[in-house]
Amino acid sequence: MPCPAPGEKASAATPQSGASSVAVPLGKPVFAQAFRYTAMYGPKPFPEALLIYLDNGAYKILSPGEEHYGSYVSATPLGDGMPPQHVSFLSWPSDDWDRNVASHTLTFNVDTGAYIQTLVLPGDPVPHAQAGYALPIDDPTLIDMGASWERVRVSYAEAFERLIEAERARATPR
Repeated sequence: MPCPAPGEKASAATPQSGASSVAVPLGKPVFAQAFRYTAMYGPKPFPEALLIYLDNGAYKILSPGEEHYGSYVSATPLGDGMPPQHVSFLSWPSDDWDRNVASHTLTFNVDTGAYIQTLVLPGDPVPHAQAGYALPIDDPTLIDMGASWERVRVSYAEAFERLIEAERARATPR
């Protein structure tokens, strides 16, 4: 079970009777992205999300229906204006995933911000494809790690609105 930062609510699986737990220290934000999904996983139809990469390989994701932590491995360095290219994520057990884990692999086109995402769930032999566009968030060190989705959506409205406008532009016939 993750250990929340001071003043931050934990987003983890509800403890089961007799289960043990472990405290996991969270790092500091090193990179963050606003996401706009154009193809979503049916049971989680949330078109927007904020993904925060922490300096110790942990991450936090927030959307209208999710808020959880996990671990990531990036094939390229993050930060200093370097967008990710290929990242594997494993969520920590949380109520978001029915007290279990989920694996996501994202591959980004650094020129367009487009990404493809493959979701693998325990016991499900069929991966689920998702896709969309992402924009980096300026100065991720200033992100309030205890903020709710509603608050981060307002704080980073400009990035989310840019993603929406770009989606509209792609949908408009030329």
